[in-house]
Amino acid sequence: MRSIIRSLLYTFACAGVVSLLAGARENTALADTTASGYISADTTWTAANSPYSVTGNVIVRSGVTLTIEPGVTVKFDADKALQIDGGLIAKGTSASPITFTGGKDASTGTTAKWAYILFSDSSTDATYSTSSGDYASGSIMEYCTVEYAGGTSVSDNGAIRMNNAHPFINYCTIRNNSAPGIYAYNIAGTLKITNSTITDNKGTGVSFSHSGGATTISGNTIKNNTASSGGGIFTSWGTVTLTNNTISSNTSSSYGGGIYAASVVSHK
Repeated sequence: MRSIIRSLLYTFACAGVVSLLAGARENTALADTTASGYISADTTWTAANSPYSVTGNVIVRSGVTLTIEPGVTVKFDADKALQIDGGLIAKGTSASPITFTGGKDASTGTTAKWAYILFSDSSTDATYSTSSGDYASGSIMEYCTVEYAGGTSVSDNGAIRMNNAHPFINYCTIRNNSAPGIYAYNIAGTLKITNSTITDNKGTGVSFSHSGGATTISGNTIKNNTASSGGGIFTSWGTVTLTNNTISSNTSSSYGGGIYAASVVSHK
């Protein structure tokens, strides 16, 4: 009888340890990695430490690169932003995309409206092969989802903002933002936005103005965006190449529900 009791006590004790260990693993999985302030050395946000909770503005300094691994989720508090003065390598995959979204508002339980991702004029531009035109190096967002941004009021607002900056945007989904999906201005180099879905934004799907640069918009689906001018695409000056895009169901309160081109030097 005593051996039976000892056996039962041992079994219960082991079960308790297993339960505690399972609880510890669960808590670890649910814990966010907090991000805020300046990134001053090359840094990688890993899938193992995902999700990342941006509680204060994050600024990647000039000359520094932030790399984000496939499968990472970045959750922003209300009105918080990611500013790239250096490089951003955010290359997800079709199976493991990278997600930039709002965190949960503790008071309402709704998704927070965060600010934007800004590529400043000191950020590292994408470069391309001179022979094939394929991406070679520099800032890139590939297989990324950007949603619920645009929650702050700034000039040249957008979920993804580019000030004389030229990252490569490829296979991204930019949706449900309270501002234009992409707002690029002072474009002086080569900007490519390809194979992406830009939908349901409260502003132009893609808006850009040039100061001598060239933009390629290719293979995208741009739909259900609303703006005062150019619901799908708004462009001014520069050279714009549009190929194999689906632009549909966009609306404008004044001009160009689908496309509005103002003072375009060359429109191919």
